[in-house]
Amino acid sequence: MAGTFYGADVAQLRLLAASLRSAGRSLDGQRQLLGAGVDATRWPGPDAERFRGDWKTSHSRSLSAAASFLDAAAETVLRHATEQEQASSGNTGSAASPTNEAKPGGTSKLSAGTPSLDDIKGKPAAEVRDWWLGLTAAQQEAFVRSHPAAAGNTNGIPFEIRIEANRANAQSRIDWLQNHDPEPKLNPWILDSSYPARFAAEHEAWRKRQDGVKYLQKVVEGKIQLAAYDPARSSIIELVGDYNADTTTVITYVPGTFTNEASFYEGKAQELAQRLVRSDESGRTAAFVYKGSEFPDGDPIEALLGEANNDEFVAGTGPVLQEFQDAVDLERAGQSQSVGVGHSWGLRNLTAAEIEGARFDKLIALSGAAIPSGWVPNPGTDYTSFTYPDLLLAAETAGLVGDNYPMKEPAFEKHVYEPPGGSRLSEYYSPDNHSLIASTDPRNERPLEDLREEILSR
Repeated sequence: MAGTFYGADVAQLRLLAASLRSAGRSLDGQRQLLGAGVDATRWPGPDAERFRGDWKTSHSRSLSAAASFLDAAAETVLRHATEQEQASSGNTGSAASPTNEAKPGGTSKLSAGTPSLDDIKGKPAAEVRDWWLGLTAAQQEAFVRSHPAAAGNTNGIPFEIRIEANRANAQSRIDWLQNHDPEPKLNPWILDSSYPARFAAEHEAWRKRQDGVKYLQKVVEGKIQLAAYDPARSSIIELVGDYNADTTTVITYVPGTFTNEASFYEGKAQELAQRLVRSDESGRTAAFVYKGSEFPDGDPIEALLGEANNDEFVAGTGPVLQEFQDAVDLERAGQSQSVGVGHSWGLRNLTAAEIEGARFDKLIALSGAAIPSGWVPNPGTDYTSFTYPDLLLAAETAGLVGDNYPMKEPAFEKHVYEPPGGSRLSEYYSPDNHSLIASTDPRNERPLEDLREEILSR
């Protein structure tokens, strides 16, 4: 029919996008609650181990994928809302429009109109970078406004943009925590003997999520810089210091087993990186505290003897870190150095990323866990290991975990320190020493100074 208008109500589209995003976050919250219940339920035996394995490798990931799908659907609806808004205002974004002039230095061909998620889907960081530089300032702003989750977490988009986008993502998370994450209530009518433990785990998971509000508020205020923030993908990466053209040393610090989002709330994950950045009096060191994917977490036995020692698990995390490191390298000044520092399982993550092609000028193990099979040292990398005698090293030496590890691998220069408790046999099996090497505890001062010297010496 002549004169008929086909379109959508922009306000309704934006409401739909908000509903989709809220549903995705609610689903992911339920996934976390169920995971806490699975971890807390006392159920020994092979059937239980099989179920927990299925939950971790299949069911939990399926729920996470569904949450991610809802979040992506929200982004798509927002894109349509923006396009409809432009069409209604008469701005078609044609190639002849002045707003489509590429910025100097841009090399990629732009899609017409508002940039979309399809422009960057599946592309490596270098191609995303070219695409971004080919956008006008107005197009960049429109993309961040319409797709904050993608803008805050896509490798190749400049980190200064990602940090700004994640301020908005942090605010969205605060809104969800305050409005859609009610405190669990004990149901006295549930008579199942395992219910009290499940409820306690559920309530503890809720409390940890709520503890994040203060941390996330600092992100919103610009006091904390997040280079990535995507709870649905277990991803949070904090930048300590300023990463810019004046940076001479950029550190990717990967903490160890049991690191989760709550570790960042408490400040434990970042304390070593903060110490290293502050120790550079020139102010030219920056550090990314990296948790870009799922880490070994949950039940201690399963996390330590299962996921942390599982080559398939670490192989799934290696490409994620490698792609992030590609983004770091894209913004690295020509004469600056790249340093990877891994504590415990974090060393496995870094060496898995090396298998995928990541490269560092220096790679440092702090009580490093077993190196994944298939790894070979990069000829251009200096490898160093710092450790106290501890339970992990004893297990590695006995051949109980992994075939190769930093204190065995010839490529690593080795530094072993006497435990603070002296040379007693018990100190050589102490789990406390394993954590101490990556802490800012005054008892760890000598290894910290040696670590600083190793990093800052060129």
